[in-house]
Amino acid sequence: MTGTPLRFGLMTYEAAPWAQLTERWRRFEDQGWDSLWAGDHLWSALDTQGRPVRGRFDAWMLAGGIAAATSRVTVGTLVSAAPLRNPTLVAKQAMTLDHISGGRAVAGVGAGGNPKDLAYAGVPPWPQAERGARLEEYLTVVRGLLERDGFDHDGTYFTVAGAVRAPAPAAAERPPLLVAAHVDATLAVAARHADIWSSYGSLFSQLRRGVKLDEKESLRLTRERGALLDAHAERAGRDPASIRKSFMAGFTEDAPWQSVERFRDFVGRFTDIGITEFMFPFPLQGPHREGVFEEVVADVLPPLRAGERP
Repeated sequence: MTGTPLRFGLMTYEAAPWAQLTERWRRFEDQGWDSLWAGDHLWSALDTQGRPVRGRFDAWMLAGGIAAATSRVTVGTLVSAAPLRNPTLVAKQAMTLDHISGGRAVAGVGAGGNPKDLAYAGVPPWPQAERGARLEEYLTVVRGLLERDGFDHDGTYFTVAGAVRAPAPAAAERPPLLVAAHVDATLAVAARHADIWSSYGSLFSQLRRGVKLDEKESLRLTRERGALLDAHAERAGRDPASIRKSFMAGFTEDAPWQSVERFRDFVGRFTDIGITEFMFPFPLQGPHREGVFEEVVADVLPPLRAGERP
């Protein structure tokens, strides 16, 4: 039985020697992965002796490096934390990535951001009650700068005066927008602006307390959030099917890399609720068994990408 072809991507979220990263991205492209993403983090963890581990590179420059090292895969940020960057800067970065990649770029944006990153930069998080309104205006500015030759905006949170779009996009009308959203206010914004909706299950506020959603809760909440997104899209006059739905694995108790069977089960459960794009951090997060990644890449992903059901 065949259905909608699924797409699979990997996210780079840790620094490594650049030559090693470049070789890795080229290998992933050769293996058939559809997309490669740059995670947006500033902070680095410390080990028990207080030494820094898991270093980070800047997300947008990292995405540019991925684009320069590859020729086919979609390249984007997953996701750029809006409180850290002015929307005019993000629009310029997205357009630059669009040209580096030859039209393969996706601009991924979210309203939250890891509290550790915000603290690192000395930037306060957006107030919870304002996140929907701020994200709405933020994406209005990003889209305006990507879509129009001239753009001005005088809003509550952001102002743009005399902006000129140059250069124009490399290929499509504009780089697609991926929007991470999990609560009603931001899901409503995603329904109006997103080409791709992204969810990662557990919220940063939960992860900070050591809480990870289990498999049932992860699936249930993603289904509910997807239904809210669809309802908001219909109210906005958009066909819900025009918004691709993606899930970023690695932040819940789901363990797809424990076995080929667990991987198929994971993808099948989320496909049943409308997810068609799956992203995974690399190096892999959570429990994983040696050899499963290679077996999935060789034997499982090709038929799923061709339309076979999990």
